[in-house]
Amino acid sequence: MGVGTEHKKGEVSYYCPFCNHYKKKLQVNLSSMKWHCWIDNSKGNNLISLLKKSKASQTIIEQVSDLTDYIPKKQQEVEDDRRVSLPQDYIPLWKGNPNSPHFKNAMWYLLEKRKLTKHDIIKYQIGYCEEGEYTGMIIVPSYDESGVLNYFVGRSFYENSSIKHKNPDISKDVIGFESNIDWTQPITIVEGAFDAIATKRNAIPLFGKKLMSKLKQKILEQKVKTLYIGLDRDALGDAIQEVEYFMNYGIDVRLLKIEEKDPAEAGFNYMVNLKEKTQSLDLFELVTLKMSL
Repeated sequence: MGVGTEHKKGEVSYYCPFCNHYKKKLQVNLSSMKWHCWIDNSKGNNLISLLKKSKASQTIIEQVSDLTDYIPKKQQEVEDDRRVSLPQDYIPLWKGNPNSPHFKNAMWYLLEKRKLTKHDIIKYQIGYCEEGEYTGMIIVPSYDESGVLNYFVGRSFYENSSIKHKNPDISKDVIGFESNIDWTQPITIVEGAFDAIATKRNAIPLFGKKLMSKLKQKILEQKVKTLYIGLDRDALGDAIQEVEYFMNYGIDVRLLKIEEKDPAEAGFNYMVNLKEKTQSLDLFELVTLKMSL
């Protein structure tokens, strides 16, 4: 197995003793002690099962077993059982009152300022609120692969509003717009919901700047071949980290250098042209980028 390579969240990768892949594809979680090889799909729930399966000596197995008896297990994170739901005052825009000032302003904001289309509004089931805590806000829902709501964002369509953004108080460790994703095609990762809508094709919003564990795992499980990462310029360091992470798994990663402020402002045509001319990163280019930070 050799010396492991540490990753975030207590993950360590090793050479797999079963498939003998030339890269470190066996991943061990030091908190849960679970292990999994991304090549041959061998897996287990503790280190003892890994050692036994790899035919380690009985002495090593006993030593590890004795150590784990005395190492206090980290308390597992209690999964937040709160379920996100749309604001009770949410109205799908195609059901809005055309005579309402809120409706008119919401449509102007989306069609004129954000340059969305009516097709986008229906595709992403965008709505708005006329009253309640999300009054004067666009609501953009996100659904998982089963069509279950997993997140939403609220964005004021009034520029003088004191609150521009209002999102639910839940974890962002979800796969944004998963219900619209075809994993057999190239994937584009962007920061915000409007960035993803502007990119249109197979774009996943992070609802922030950090790529969380569920999305990383899904990309590896689905064996995504080509991955575009298009974070804002102020998140270049985060983007480079993600590029390196996926390059280690043999994924063709392409870093989108967006000259505009963000994909939402750049627009669909700009993003299409940018992706067409963006080439795969190699190790030399990655090192050069890291040195530029």
